Amino acid sequence: MVKRQIRDATDIVDLVGNYMTLRRAGASFKGLCPFHEEKTPSFNVHPARQTFKCYGCGAGGDVFSFVQLKENLSFVEALRMLAERAGIPLETQTAADRSGPGKQDLARVNQWAQQVFRQQYAGSEGQAARDYVARRGIAPEMADGFGIGFALDSYDALLNRAQASRIGASLMEAAGLVKRGGRSGCYDTFRNRLMFPIVDATGRIIGFGGRTLGDDPAKYLNSPTTVLFDKGTNVFGLNLARQAMATAGRAIVVEGYTDCIMAHQFGFGETVATLGTAMTEAHASLLRRYTDRLVLLFDSDEAGQRASDRAIGVTLTSGLDVTLARVPAGKDPCDYLLLAGRDGLESVLKQGLGALEFKWNLVAREYQASSTGPGRRRAIDAYLQQLAAWLGRGVIDPIQKGLLVNQLSKVLGVPAEDLRRQLDQLGRRTAGRSPAASAETSDVARPMADAPVAVGAEQRALLQVVEVLLNEPGLFPVVQGCFEPTAIRDRRVAPIAVELVSMLRSGEPFQISDLIGRFESPEYGRLITDLQTRGERRGGYQGAIEGALPWLHSLQERRGTAGSLPADEDARLLKLAEVARTPRFSTMKARKRFCEGG
Repeated sequence: MVKRQIRDATDIVDLVGNYMTLRRAGASFKGLCPFHEEKTPSFNVHPARQTFKCYGCGAGGDVFSFVQLKENLSFVEALRMLAERAGIPLETQTAADRSGPGKQDLARVNQWAQQVFRQQYAGSEGQAARDYVARRGIAPEMADGFGIGFALDSYDALLNRAQASRIGASLMEAAGLVKRGGRSGCYDTFRNRLMFPIVDATGRIIGFGGRTLGDDPAKYLNSPTTVLFDKGTNVFGLNLARQAMATAGRAIVVEGYTDCIMAHQFGFGETVATLGTAMTEAHASLLRRYTDRLVLLFDSDEAGQRASDRAIGVTLTSGLDVTLARVPAGKDPCDYLLLAGRDGLESVLKQGLGALEFKWNLVAREYQASSTGPGRRRAIDAYLQQLAAWLGRGVIDPIQKGLLVNQLSKVLGVPAEDLRRQLDQLGRRTAGRSPAASAETSDVARPMADAPVAVGAEQRALLQVVEVLLNEPGLFPVVQGCFEPTAIRDRRVAPIAVELVSMLRSGEPFQISDLIGRFESPEYGRLITDLQTRGERRGGYQGAIEGALPWLHSLQERRGTAGSLPADEDARLLKLAEVARTPRFSTMKARKRFCEGG
Protein backbone atom coordinates (compact mmCIF):
# COMPACT_ATOMS: atom_id res chain seq x y z
CA MET A 1 0.00 0.00 0.00
CA VAL A 2 1.59 3.27 -1.13
CA LYS A 3 0.37 5.21 1.92
CA ARG A 4 2.15 2.78 4.25
CA GLN A 5 5.23 2.88 2.05
CA ILE A 6 5.37 6.67 2.20
CA ARG A 7 4.87 6.70 5.96
CA ASP A 8 7.60 4.13 6.49
CA ALA A 9 9.96 6.20 4.33
CA THR A 10 9.30 9.42 6.28
CA ASP A 11 10.86 9.85 9.71
CA ILE A 12 8.64 12.18 11.69
CA VAL A 13 11.51 13.71 13.67
CA ASP A 14 13.30 14.61 10.46
CA LEU A 15 10.10 15.95 8.90
CA VAL A 16 9.05 18.12 11.84
CA GLY A 17 12.65 19.22 12.36
CA ASN A 18 12.53 20.89 8.95
CA TYR A 19 9.89 23.28 10.28
CA MET A 20 11.08 23.95 13.80
CA THR A 21 13.84 23.34 16.32
CA LEU A 22 13.44 20.13 18.30
CA ARG A 23 15.40 19.19 21.38
CA ARG A 24 15.63 15.68 22.78
CA ALA A 25 13.67 15.09 25.98
CA GLY A 26 14.13 11.49 27.04
CA ALA A 27 12.62 9.16 24.45
CA SER A 28 10.88 12.01 22.63
CA PHE A 29 11.67 15.44 21.20
CA LYS A 30 10.18 18.76 22.28
CA GLY A 31 9.74 22.21 20.77
CA LEU A 32 7.43 25.20 20.51
CA CYS A 33 4.16 24.22 18.89
CA PRO A 34 3.85 25.45 15.28
CA PHE A 35 0.05 25.49 15.57
CA HIS A 36 -0.48 27.92 18.44
CA GLU A 37 1.39 30.60 20.35
CA GLU A 38 3.25 29.39 23.42
CA LYS A 39 6.31 30.31 25.44
CA THR A 40 6.97 26.95 27.10
CA PRO A 41 7.42 23.99 24.72
CA SER A 42 4.48 21.59 24.88
CA PHE A 43 4.87 20.05 21.42
CA ASN A 44 6.21 16.50 21.51
CA VAL A 45 7.41 14.21 18.74
CA HIS A 46 7.56 10.49 19.52
CA PRO A 47 9.95 8.66 17.17
CA ALA A 48 9.01 5.18 18.41
CA ARG A 49 5.33 5.75 17.63
CA GLN A 50 6.02 8.10 14.68
CA THR A 51 3.45 10.54 16.06
CA PHE A 52 3.36 14.09 17.37
CA LYS A 53 1.26 15.61 20.10
CA CYS A 54 0.88 19.13 21.48
CA TYR A 55 -0.24 19.07 25.09
CA GLY A 56 -1.17 22.72 24.81
CA CYS A 57 -3.58 22.96 21.87
CA GLY A 58 -4.20 19.22 21.45
CA ALA A 59 -3.03 18.88 17.84
CA GLY A 60 -1.69 15.42 17.13
CA GLY A 61 -1.29 12.73 14.52
CA ASP A 62 1.22 11.20 12.13
CA VAL A 63 3.38 12.57 9.32
CA PHE A 64 0.34 13.08 7.07
CA SER A 65 -1.59 14.92 9.78
CA PHE A 66 1.37 17.19 10.46
CA VAL A 67 1.77 18.20 6.82
CA GLN A 68 -1.99 18.70 6.42
CA LEU A 69 -2.11 21.02 9.42
CA LYS A 70 1.15 22.86 8.79
CA GLU A 71 0.65 23.39 5.05
CA ASN A 72 -3.17 23.58 5.11
CA LEU A 73 -3.33 20.74 2.58
CA SER A 74 -5.88 18.09 1.79
CA PHE A 75 -4.87 14.52 2.50
CA VAL A 76 -4.23 13.91 -1.20
CA GLU A 77 -1.94 16.95 -1.39
CA ALA A 78 -0.08 15.87 1.76
CA LEU A 79 0.29 12.37 0.33
CA ARG A 80 1.76 13.80 -2.85
CA MET A 81 4.13 16.13 -0.99
CA LEU A 82 5.51 13.34 1.19
CA ALA A 83 5.72 10.98 -1.79
CA GLU A 84 7.88 13.50 -3.63
CA ARG A 85 9.98 14.03 -0.53
CA ALA A 86 10.56 10.29 -0.22
CA GLY A 87 11.10 9.77 -3.95
CA ILE A 88 8.13 7.44 -4.22
CA PRO A 89 6.13 7.75 -7.47
CA LEU A 90 2.36 8.06 -7.31
CA GLU A 91 0.92 6.24 -10.29
CA THR A 92 -2.61 7.58 -10.12
CA GLN A 93 -4.19 10.98 -9.77
CA THR A 94 -7.56 11.66 -8.27
CA ALA A 95 -9.98 14.34 -9.33
CA ALA A 96 -8.85 16.37 -6.33
CA ASP A 97 -5.33 16.39 -7.76
CA ARG A 98 -6.54 17.84 -11.03
CA SER A 99 -8.85 20.49 -9.59
CA GLY A 100 -6.25 23.25 -9.97
CA PRO A 101 -2.69 24.19 -9.07
CA GLY A 102 -1.97 23.57 -5.43
CA LYS A 103 1.04 24.33 -3.28
CA GLN A 104 3.06 21.43 -4.60
CA ASP A 105 2.33 22.42 -8.19
CA LEU A 106 3.62 25.92 -7.48
CA ALA A 107 6.67 24.57 -5.65
CA ARG A 108 7.54 22.41 -8.68
CA VAL A 109 7.21 25.23 -11.19
CA ASN A 110 9.24 27.51 -8.91
CA GLN A 111 11.96 24.87 -8.81
CA TRP A 112 11.90 24.71 -12.60
CA ALA A 113 12.16 28.52 -12.84
CA GLN A 114 15.06 28.51 -10.39
CA GLN A 115 16.97 26.13 -12.65
CA VAL A 116 16.39 28.48 -15.57
CA PHE A 117 17.51 31.53 -13.58
CA ARG A 118 20.64 29.71 -12.44
CA GLN A 119 21.51 28.64 -15.98
CA GLN A 120 21.10 32.22 -17.19
CA TYR A 121 23.23 33.54 -14.32
CA ALA A 122 26.06 31.15 -15.22
CA GLY A 123 25.81 31.77 -18.99
CA SER A 124 27.15 34.57 -21.13
CA GLU A 125 23.95 36.62 -20.69
CA GLY A 126 24.51 36.65 -16.92
CA GLN A 127 27.81 38.52 -16.97
CA ALA A 128 26.25 41.78 -15.74
CA ALA A 129 24.58 39.91 -12.87
CA ARG A 130 27.84 38.26 -11.88
CA ASP A 131 29.64 41.60 -12.06
CA TYR A 132 27.06 43.15 -9.71
CA VAL A 133 27.46 40.30 -7.24
CA ALA A 134 31.25 40.70 -7.34
CA ARG A 135 30.99 44.47 -6.78
CA ARG A 136 28.89 43.86 -3.69
CA GLY A 137 31.66 41.61 -2.36
CA ILE A 138 29.58 38.42 -2.34
CA ALA A 139 31.80 35.37 -2.71
CA PRO A 140 30.98 32.91 -5.54
CA GLU A 141 30.35 30.12 -3.06
CA MET A 142 27.79 32.27 -1.23
CA ALA A 143 26.05 33.10 -4.50
CA ASP A 144 25.86 29.38 -5.20
CA GLY A 145 24.73 28.53 -1.67
CA PHE A 146 21.87 31.02 -1.80
CA GLY A 147 21.03 30.05 -5.39
CA ILE A 148 21.37 33.53 -6.90
CA GLY A 149 20.06 33.60 -10.47
CA PHE A 150 19.33 36.02 -13.31
CA ALA A 151 16.13 36.89 -15.18
CA LEU A 152 16.81 37.99 -18.77
CA ASP A 153 16.01 41.48 -19.97
CA SER A 154 13.21 40.11 -22.10
CA TYR A 155 9.45 40.53 -22.34
CA ASP A 156 8.56 36.83 -22.37
CA ALA A 157 11.73 34.71 -22.32
CA LEU A 158 10.68 32.71 -19.26
CA LEU A 159 7.16 32.23 -20.62
CA ASN A 160 8.58 30.88 -23.88
CA ARG A 161 10.84 28.48 -21.98
CA ALA A 162 7.83 27.29 -20.02
CA GLN A 163 5.81 26.64 -23.17
CA ALA A 164 8.74 24.70 -24.63
CA SER A 165 8.75 22.61 -21.43
CA ARG A 166 4.98 22.09 -21.68
CA ILE A 167 4.24 24.22 -18.63
CA GLY A 168 0.98 26.10 -19.03
CA ALA A 169 0.66 29.86 -18.73
CA SER A 170 -2.06 29.42 -16.11
CA LEU A 171 0.35 27.57 -13.79
CA MET A 172 3.05 30.18 -14.39
CA GLU A 173 0.55 32.90 -13.55
CA ALA A 174 -0.61 31.08 -10.41
CA ALA A 175 3.03 30.96 -9.25
CA GLY A 176 3.48 34.68 -9.94
CA LEU A 177 6.14 34.08 -12.59
CA VAL A 178 4.11 35.74 -15.36
CA LYS A 179 1.41 38.38 -15.37
CA ARG A 180 -1.72 38.57 -17.45
CA GLY A 181 -1.85 41.29 -20.11
CA GLY A 182 0.26 42.72 -22.88
CA ARG A 183 0.42 41.92 -26.56
CA SER A 184 0.70 38.15 -26.18
CA GLY A 185 -1.66 37.62 -23.26
CA CYS A 186 1.09 37.14 -20.64
CA TYR A 187 4.53 38.55 -19.90
CA ASP A 188 7.36 37.73 -17.50
CA THR A 189 7.08 39.18 -14.00
CA PHE A 190 10.86 39.43 -13.52
CA ARG A 191 12.96 41.05 -16.26
CA ASN A 192 16.64 42.06 -16.08
CA ARG A 193 16.86 41.26 -12.38
CA LEU A 194 19.21 39.48 -10.05
CA MET A 195 17.06 36.68 -8.67
CA PHE A 196 16.99 35.51 -5.04
CA PRO A 197 14.97 32.33 -4.43
CA ILE A 198 12.92 32.46 -1.22
CA VAL A 199 13.05 29.04 0.39
CA ASP A 200 10.97 27.86 3.33
CA ALA A 201 12.12 25.67 6.20
CA THR A 202 11.31 22.50 4.28
CA GLY A 203 13.51 23.44 1.33
CA ARG A 204 10.70 24.39 -1.05
CA ILE A 205 11.13 27.46 -3.23
CA ILE A 206 7.99 29.42 -2.39
CA GLY A 207 8.75 32.64 -4.27
CA PHE A 208 11.43 34.98 -5.59
CA GLY A 209 12.90 38.39 -4.94
CA GLY A 210 14.41 40.29 -7.84
CA ARG A 211 16.87 43.23 -7.69
CA THR A 212 16.84 45.36 -10.82
CA LEU A 213 20.07 45.61 -12.81
CA GLY A 214 18.71 48.47 -14.89
CA ASP A 215 16.92 51.74 -14.23
CA ASP A 216 13.59 50.27 -13.11
CA PRO A 217 12.21 52.55 -10.35
CA ALA A 218 11.11 49.42 -8.48
CA LYS A 219 14.53 48.53 -7.11
CA TYR A 220 13.32 45.30 -5.55
CA LEU A 221 10.37 43.19 -6.64
CA ASN A 222 8.95 40.16 -4.84
CA SER A 223 6.67 37.42 -6.09
CA PRO A 224 3.00 38.34 -5.64
CA THR A 225 0.96 36.63 -2.96
CA THR A 226 0.06 33.07 -3.96
CA VAL A 227 -1.35 30.05 -2.16
CA LEU A 228 2.28 29.19 -1.41
CA PHE A 229 3.85 32.58 -0.72
CA ASP A 230 3.10 35.64 1.41
CA LYS A 231 5.91 38.10 2.06
CA GLY A 232 4.29 39.12 5.34
CA THR A 233 4.68 35.64 6.80
CA ASN A 234 8.03 34.48 5.39
CA VAL A 235 11.66 35.53 5.66
CA PHE A 236 14.67 35.12 3.39
CA GLY A 237 17.39 32.67 4.42
CA LEU A 238 15.36 30.65 6.93
CA ASN A 239 16.29 27.31 5.37
CA LEU A 240 19.99 28.07 5.92
CA ALA A 241 19.64 29.89 9.25
CA ARG A 242 17.26 27.78 11.31
CA GLN A 243 19.88 25.38 12.73
CA ALA A 244 22.34 28.22 13.34
CA MET A 245 19.65 30.07 15.30
CA ALA A 246 19.37 27.17 17.71
CA THR A 247 23.16 26.98 18.07
CA ALA A 248 23.68 30.74 18.49
CA GLY A 249 20.60 31.17 20.68
CA ARG A 250 19.43 34.15 18.64
CA ALA A 251 18.23 35.31 15.25
CA ILE A 252 19.60 38.40 13.54
CA VAL A 253 17.00 40.14 11.37
CA VAL A 254 18.08 42.46 8.56
CA GLU A 255 16.17 44.14 5.75
CA GLY A 256 18.01 43.22 2.56
CA TYR A 257 18.88 40.09 0.64
CA THR A 258 22.52 41.11 0.26
CA ASP A 259 22.69 42.09 3.94
CA CYS A 260 21.59 38.57 4.86
CA ILE A 261 23.99 36.86 2.45
CA MET A 262 26.94 38.96 3.59
CA ALA A 263 26.16 38.22 7.24
CA HIS A 264 26.30 34.50 6.46
CA GLN A 265 29.54 35.06 4.55
CA PHE A 266 31.12 36.59 7.67
CA GLY A 267 29.97 33.81 9.97
CA PHE A 268 26.61 35.12 11.21
CA GLY A 269 24.67 32.13 9.94
CA GLU A 270 21.70 32.90 12.19
CA THR A 271 20.69 35.86 9.99
CA VAL A 272 17.45 36.19 8.03
CA ALA A 273 15.90 39.08 6.13
CA THR A 274 12.39 40.45 5.91
CA LEU A 275 11.01 40.68 2.39
CA GLY A 276 10.55 44.39 1.89
CA THR A 277 7.85 44.66 4.54
CA ALA A 278 7.71 45.85 8.10
CA MET A 279 8.19 43.24 10.80
CA THR A 280 4.88 41.46 11.34
CA GLU A 281 3.41 39.29 14.07
CA ALA A 282 3.63 36.38 11.65
CA HIS A 283 7.38 36.97 11.28
CA ALA A 284 7.79 37.02 15.05
CA SER A 285 5.71 33.87 15.43
CA LEU A 286 7.76 32.12 12.75
CA LEU A 287 11.09 32.98 14.36
CA ARG A 288 9.90 32.02 17.85
CA ARG A 289 9.85 28.42 16.70
CA TYR A 290 13.64 28.53 16.55
CA THR A 291 14.78 31.02 19.19
CA ASP A 292 13.57 33.37 21.94
CA ARG A 293 16.09 36.14 21.17
CA LEU A 294 16.00 38.54 18.24
CA VAL A 295 18.56 41.13 17.25
CA LEU A 296 17.01 43.62 14.83
CA LEU A 297 19.82 45.06 12.71
CA PHE A 298 18.60 47.88 10.49
CA ASP A 299 20.19 50.63 8.45
CA SER A 300 21.05 53.84 10.28
CA ASP A 301 19.04 56.00 7.89
CA GLU A 302 15.57 57.34 8.63
CA ALA A 303 13.81 54.48 6.85
CA GLY A 304 15.76 51.98 8.93
CA GLN A 305 14.80 53.76 12.11
CA ARG A 306 11.12 53.70 11.16
CA ALA A 307 11.35 50.01 10.36
CA SER A 308 12.97 49.25 13.71
CA ASP A 309 10.37 51.34 15.54
CA ARG A 310 7.52 49.40 13.93
CA ALA A 311 9.22 46.12 14.75
CA ILE A 312 9.42 46.82 18.49
CA GLY A 313 5.72 46.50 19.26
CA VAL A 314 5.36 43.36 17.18
CA THR A 315 8.28 41.55 18.74
CA LEU A 316 7.62 42.69 22.31
CA THR A 317 4.06 41.41 22.24
CA SER A 318 5.32 38.06 20.94
CA GLY A 319 7.21 37.36 24.15
CA LEU A 320 10.64 37.65 22.50
CA ASP A 321 13.80 39.09 24.03
CA VAL A 322 14.47 41.88 21.53
CA THR A 323 17.62 43.92 21.01
CA LEU A 324 18.00 46.63 18.39
CA ALA A 325 21.32 47.51 16.82
CA ARG A 326 22.22 49.87 14.02
CA VAL A 327 25.31 50.22 11.86
CA PRO A 328 27.09 53.60 11.66
CA ALA A 329 25.56 56.36 9.55
CA GLY A 330 25.69 55.99 5.80
CA LYS A 331 26.17 52.22 5.77
CA ASP A 332 23.98 49.19 5.43
CA PRO A 333 24.98 45.90 7.10
CA CYS A 334 26.43 44.52 3.85
CA ASP A 335 28.74 47.50 3.30
CA TYR A 336 29.66 47.71 6.97
CA LEU A 337 30.73 44.08 7.09
CA LEU A 338 33.03 44.61 4.11
CA LEU A 339 34.50 47.65 5.83
CA ALA A 340 34.75 46.53 9.46
CA GLY A 341 34.62 42.75 9.20
CA ARG A 342 33.15 40.27 11.64
CA ASP A 343 34.65 41.94 14.72
CA GLY A 344 33.19 45.28 13.72
CA LEU A 345 29.68 43.94 13.37
CA GLU A 346 30.01 41.90 16.54
CA SER A 347 30.84 45.14 18.35
CA VAL A 348 27.74 46.78 16.85
CA LEU A 349 25.59 43.89 18.01
CA LYS A 350 27.01 44.06 21.54
CA GLN A 351 26.18 47.76 21.71
CA GLY A 352 22.56 47.09 20.83
CA LEU A 353 19.85 48.42 23.09
CA GLY A 354 16.92 46.62 24.59
CA ALA A 355 13.64 47.33 22.83
CA LEU A 356 12.24 49.44 25.67
CA GLU A 357 15.33 51.63 25.90
CA PHE A 358 15.52 51.99 22.12
CA LYS A 359 11.89 53.07 21.96
CA TRP A 360 12.38 55.55 24.81
CA ASN A 361 15.33 57.14 23.03
CA LEU A 362 13.19 57.64 19.94
CA VAL A 363 10.33 59.21 21.92
CA ALA A 364 12.66 61.39 23.98
CA ARG A 365 14.33 62.69 20.82
CA GLU A 366 10.94 63.41 19.26
CA TYR A 367 9.81 65.46 22.29
CA GLN A 368 13.24 66.99 22.81
CA ALA A 369 13.08 65.73 26.35
CA SER A 370 15.84 66.75 28.71
CA SER A 371 16.50 65.14 32.06
CA THR A 372 13.83 67.33 33.64
CA GLY A 373 11.02 69.67 32.64
CA PRO A 374 7.73 69.47 30.74
CA GLY A 375 9.31 67.95 27.63
CA ARG A 376 10.38 64.89 29.59
CA ARG A 377 6.92 64.54 31.16
CA ARG A 378 5.24 64.69 27.74
CA ALA A 379 7.70 62.13 26.42
CA ILE A 380 7.02 59.77 29.35
CA ASP A 381 3.25 60.12 28.88
CA ALA A 382 3.52 59.39 25.16
CA TYR A 383 5.79 56.44 25.84
CA LEU A 384 3.52 54.93 28.46
CA GLN A 385 0.50 55.30 26.18
CA GLN A 386 2.29 53.27 23.54
CA LEU A 387 3.29 50.63 26.05
CA ALA A 388 -0.23 50.49 27.46
CA ALA A 389 -1.54 49.86 23.96
CA TRP A 390 0.78 46.87 23.62
CA LEU A 391 -0.21 45.57 27.06
CA GLY A 392 -3.89 46.10 26.26
CA ARG A 393 -3.74 43.61 23.45
CA GLY A 394 -3.63 40.90 26.06
CA VAL A 395 -0.63 39.07 24.66
CA ILE A 396 1.78 40.05 27.44
CA ASP A 397 1.21 37.94 30.54
CA PRO A 398 1.43 39.38 34.11
CA ILE A 399 4.93 38.01 34.69
CA GLN A 400 6.26 39.52 31.49
CA LYS A 401 4.49 42.77 32.30
CA GLY A 402 6.26 42.89 35.65
CA LEU A 403 9.62 42.35 33.99
CA LEU A 404 8.87 45.08 31.46
CA VAL A 405 7.89 47.54 34.18
CA ASN A 406 11.10 46.82 36.10
CA GLN A 407 13.15 47.40 32.95
CA LEU A 408 11.22 50.55 32.24
CA SER A 409 11.85 51.82 35.75
CA LYS A 410 15.59 51.62 35.17
CA VAL A 411 15.36 53.30 31.76
CA LEU A 412 13.19 56.21 32.91
CA GLY A 413 14.43 56.58 36.47
CA VAL A 414 10.83 56.37 37.75
CA PRO A 415 9.72 54.03 40.58
CA ALA A 416 8.26 50.80 39.26
CA GLU A 417 5.12 51.11 41.38
CA ASP A 418 4.35 54.53 39.92
CA LEU A 419 4.80 53.19 36.40
CA ARG A 420 2.60 50.19 37.09
CA ARG A 421 -0.17 52.37 38.47
CA GLN A 422 0.02 54.73 35.47
CA LEU A 423 -0.01 51.83 33.00
CA ASP A 424 -3.03 50.26 34.70
CA GLN A 425 -4.87 53.58 34.50
CA LEU A 426 -4.01 54.02 30.81
CA GLY A 427 -4.98 50.42 30.17
CA ARG A 428 -8.45 50.98 31.65
CA ARG A 429 -8.92 54.02 29.44
CA THR A 430 -7.85 52.07 26.37
CA ALA A 431 -10.20 49.22 27.22
CA GLY A 432 -13.05 51.69 27.56
CA ARG A 433 -12.44 53.23 24.15
CA SER A 434 -11.93 50.15 22.01
CA PRO A 435 -13.43 46.69 21.89
CA ALA A 436 -11.37 43.98 23.42
CA ALA A 437 -9.43 41.92 20.94
CA SER A 438 -10.71 38.42 20.70
CA ALA A 439 -8.29 35.58 20.25
CA GLU A 440 -8.99 33.66 17.11
CA THR A 441 -8.73 29.94 17.27
CA SER A 442 -7.14 28.36 14.24
CA ASP A 443 -8.94 25.48 12.62
CA VAL A 444 -5.92 23.32 13.24
CA ALA A 445 -6.15 23.93 16.99
CA ARG A 446 -9.94 23.62 17.31
CA PRO A 447 -11.14 20.27 18.69
CA MET A 448 -13.83 18.25 16.97
CA ALA A 449 -17.30 19.35 17.96
CA ASP A 450 -18.39 17.19 20.84
CA ALA A 451 -21.42 15.06 20.19
CA PRO A 452 -23.98 14.87 22.99
CA VAL A 453 -23.03 11.48 24.38
CA ALA A 454 -24.44 9.90 27.50
CA VAL A 455 -21.34 8.65 29.30
CA GLY A 456 -22.18 6.26 32.08
CA ALA A 457 -19.93 3.71 33.71
CA GLU A 458 -20.48 1.30 30.84
CA GLN A 459 -19.48 3.83 28.18
CA ARG A 460 -16.50 4.88 30.25
CA ALA A 461 -15.38 1.27 30.34
CA LEU A 462 -15.60 1.03 26.54
CA LEU A 463 -13.58 4.22 26.08
CA GLN A 464 -11.06 3.02 28.65
CA VAL A 465 -10.49 -0.17 26.68
CA VAL A 466 -9.73 1.89 23.58
CA GLU A 467 -7.31 4.06 25.53
CA VAL A 468 -5.52 1.02 26.95
CA LEU A 469 -5.25 -0.83 23.63
CA LEU A 470 -3.75 2.21 21.93
CA ASN A 471 -0.91 1.98 24.46
CA GLU A 472 -0.76 -1.76 25.13
CA PRO A 473 -2.18 -3.69 22.14
CA GLY A 474 -0.86 -6.93 23.64
CA LEU A 475 -3.83 -6.92 26.03
CA PHE A 476 -6.32 -7.29 23.18
CA PRO A 477 -6.73 -11.10 23.62
CA VAL A 478 -8.13 -10.45 27.11
CA VAL A 479 -11.09 -8.48 25.74
CA GLN A 480 -11.32 -9.92 22.23
CA GLY A 481 -14.36 -12.03 22.99
CA CYS A 482 -16.43 -9.32 24.64
CA PHE A 483 -15.33 -5.92 23.40
CA GLU A 484 -17.84 -4.62 20.86
CA PRO A 485 -16.61 -1.31 19.39
CA THR A 486 -19.97 -0.56 17.75
CA ALA A 487 -21.47 -0.25 21.24
CA ILE A 488 -19.56 3.00 21.75
CA ARG A 489 -22.09 5.81 21.54
CA ASP A 490 -19.56 8.55 20.86
CA ARG A 491 -19.81 8.86 17.09
CA ARG A 492 -16.24 10.20 16.94
CA VAL A 493 -14.64 7.34 18.83
CA ALA A 494 -16.67 4.43 17.45
CA PRO A 495 -15.00 4.43 13.99
CA ILE A 496 -11.59 4.53 15.67
CA ALA A 497 -12.49 1.55 17.84
CA VAL A 498 -13.78 -0.41 14.84
CA GLU A 499 -10.55 0.17 12.90
CA LEU A 500 -8.45 -0.56 15.99
CA VAL A 501 -10.13 -3.92 16.53
CA SER A 502 -9.82 -4.76 12.84
CA MET A 503 -6.08 -4.11 12.96
CA LEU A 504 -5.56 -6.06 16.19
CA ARG A 505 -7.50 -9.05 14.87
CA SER A 506 -5.31 -9.16 11.75
CA GLY A 507 -2.36 -10.31 13.84
CA GLU A 508 -0.06 -7.77 12.18
CA PRO A 509 2.25 -5.71 14.40
CA PHE A 510 0.30 -2.67 15.58
CA GLN A 511 1.52 0.89 15.10
CA ILE A 512 -0.61 3.81 16.21
CA SER A 513 0.60 5.75 13.17
CA ASP A 514 -0.98 3.04 10.97
CA LEU A 515 -4.29 3.56 12.74
CA ILE A 516 -4.06 7.34 12.27
CA GLY A 517 -3.29 6.73 8.62
CA ARG A 518 -6.62 4.98 8.11
CA PHE A 519 -8.34 8.34 8.59
CA GLU A 520 -7.66 11.16 6.15
CA SER A 521 -8.84 13.94 8.45
CA PRO A 522 -6.24 15.45 10.82
CA GLU A 523 -9.02 15.77 13.39
CA TYR A 524 -8.87 11.99 13.81
CA GLY A 525 -5.13 12.21 14.31
CA ARG A 526 -5.83 14.65 17.11
CA LEU A 527 -8.53 12.48 18.67
CA ILE A 528 -6.51 9.25 18.47
CA THR A 529 -3.53 10.90 20.15
CA ASP A 530 -5.89 12.39 22.75
CA LEU A 531 -7.14 8.91 23.60
CA GLN A 532 -3.63 7.47 23.63
CA THR A 533 -2.37 10.28 25.88
CA ARG A 534 -5.28 9.90 28.27
CA GLY A 535 -4.56 6.20 28.64
CA GLU A 536 -0.82 6.77 28.99
CA ARG A 537 -1.30 9.34 31.74
CA ARG A 538 -3.65 7.09 33.67
CA GLY A 539 -1.32 4.08 33.31
CA GLY A 540 -2.08 0.78 35.02
CA TYR A 541 -3.13 -0.86 31.76
CA GLN A 542 -3.75 -4.31 33.17
CA GLY A 543 -5.82 -3.00 36.05
CA ALA A 544 -7.82 -0.78 33.71
CA ILE A 545 -8.68 -3.73 31.48
CA GLU A 546 -9.64 -5.81 34.53
CA GLY A 547 -11.96 -3.08 35.76
CA ALA A 548 -13.66 -2.82 32.37
CA LEU A 549 -14.34 -6.55 31.89
CA PRO A 550 -17.60 -6.87 33.89
CA TRP A 551 -19.11 -3.92 32.04
CA LEU A 552 -18.13 -5.43 28.69
CA HIS A 553 -19.65 -8.77 29.63
CA SER A 554 -22.88 -7.14 30.77
CA LEU A 555 -23.16 -5.20 27.54
CA GLN A 556 -22.50 -8.30 25.48
CA GLU A 557 -25.16 -10.22 27.39
CA ARG A 558 -27.80 -7.54 26.89
CA ARG A 559 -27.01 -7.01 23.21
CA GLY A 560 -27.40 -10.72 22.63
CA THR A 561 -30.77 -11.00 24.39
CA ALA A 562 -34.05 -9.81 22.94
CA GLY A 563 -36.37 -7.77 25.12
CA SER A 564 -35.96 -4.86 27.48
CA LEU A 565 -33.16 -4.18 29.92
CA PRO A 566 -33.48 -5.19 33.56
CA ALA A 567 -35.34 -2.65 35.65
CA ASP A 568 -32.47 -1.92 38.00
CA GLU A 569 -29.61 -1.95 35.47
CA ASP A 570 -27.25 0.20 37.52
CA ALA A 571 -27.56 -2.04 40.55
CA ARG A 572 -26.92 -5.11 38.38
CA LEU A 573 -23.76 -3.59 36.88
CA LEU A 574 -22.51 -2.56 40.30
CA LYS A 575 -23.04 -6.15 41.49
CA LEU A 576 -21.00 -7.41 38.53
CA ALA A 577 -18.22 -4.99 39.39
CA GLU A 578 -18.27 -6.20 42.97
CA VAL A 579 -18.06 -9.83 41.85
CA ALA A 580 -15.17 -8.93 39.54
CA ARG A 581 -13.17 -7.80 42.57
CA THR A 582 -13.52 -11.16 44.36
CA PRO A 583 -10.65 -13.71 44.47
CA ARG A 584 -12.37 -15.73 41.72
CA PHE A 585 -11.34 -12.99 39.29
CA SER A 586 -7.91 -12.28 40.74
CA THR A 587 -6.10 -13.41 37.60
CA MET A 588 -6.32 -12.09 34.07
CA LYS A 589 -6.93 -15.61 32.81
CA ALA A 590 -9.99 -16.04 35.04
CA ARG A 591 -11.38 -12.68 34.02
CA LYS A 592 -10.87 -13.54 30.37
CA ARG A 593 -12.86 -16.79 30.87
CA PHE A 594 -15.64 -14.85 32.57
CA CYS A 595 -15.71 -12.32 29.73
CA GLU A 596 -15.92 -15.10 27.15
CA GLY A 597 -18.69 -16.80 29.08
CA GLY A 598 -16.57 -19.66 30.44
